[in-house]
Amino acid sequence: MLPIHYFMLELKPTPSVGTLLLTLCLATVIDVGVGWWLGRPGFGQNVRIAIALLPVPANLVLVALIVRTIRRLDDFLRQVHLEAVAIGFLLTGLAVFVYGYLQQAQAVRPLNVAIVWIFMALFYGLGYLIAARHYR
Repeated sequence: MLPIHYFMLELKPTPSVGTLLLTLCLATVIDVGVGWWLGRPGFGQNVRIAIALLPVPANLVLVALIVRTIRRLDDFLRQVHLEAVAIGFLLTGLAVFVYGYLQQAQAVRPLNVAIVWIFMALFYGLGYLIAARHYR
């Protein structure tokens, strides 16, 4: 027998694309703003830590919205997204390792966090294309 809260999850509305995009835009603005603020001198260590933690709430909301949206997909699309995430995660890890080795070889500058997000997005897209093609 399934617990009562299992059925309550089904009653929650699916977040709209607009909600996801708005949250993504808000999180991005906060992320960019924090990067800009941390690039400015004059803040004490405690203030810098507080500023560095500002993006956490909006990004956690974004993660929750994306997970909730994926949970609402049918099994086939969930499988495609799972494979895309796995491919994106593993390729991002590989890219970060290679970049680290290139940095040790003094061939590239220190890794910028924005580059990691770009790797993740590109590799997720590649993973999605691979998974979708696999199931055609």
